[in-house]
Amino acid sequence: MKKTYYSTTTFLILSINRHVYDGEHRVYVAEGFYPYGKKNPKSSNPLLIYMDLYQPWQDRDKHDKFVLQHRLAVRKGIMEKEKDNTVSPLNARDLRMVADLIRIDFFYPVVYQVKFDVSASGRSGVTVAGSGLAGSSEFLISDLNDSEFELIFNDCYANCFDKLREPRGFFNSKTQAVKELLRWSP
Repeated sequence: MKKTYYSTTTFLILSINRHVYDGEHRVYVAEGFYPYGKKNPKSSNPLLIYMDLYQPWQDRDKHDKFVLQHRLAVRKGIMEKEKDNTVSPLNARDLRMVADLIRIDFFYPVVYQVKFDVSASGRSGVTVAGSGLAGSSEFLISDLNDSEFELIFNDCYANCFDKLREPRGFFNSKTQAVKELLRWSP
């Protein structure tokens, strides 16, 4: 029986991964969109994460605690990518501003459906992580690329997403992609 793995994130993270981090996605995945009976806590349950993001996005609640926590997680990821020289200090500074200020539209939840059996892959970029260390079905894929997943529930077509919906390589540079994100960060 084929296993299917899912991860929920935001359009903001998808855009940064695709256009600024060279199409490399660092995602926590769980077996099943609703891993019922797999000992996954709320923090590693793609359905519950989707719900925690969808409601404040729909209500335009920029003060939602989960959204604010997500903004901090984006900042943390930016700092890591600056340390490993994936992004320049100038782009990192601008991305931190994006993380703090970008419109709530960018917190629209998107779901990655991973196209391979994560638990049996033997791939170096896959590790049991997070709640997986305590027995849930959670894994970390540190180097998922665009060809290894399909986006589902990615049906929001806000005008601000237009250029950022384009495939990797659409922008001439990382700086151009960061400037597009800054446009939506009043």
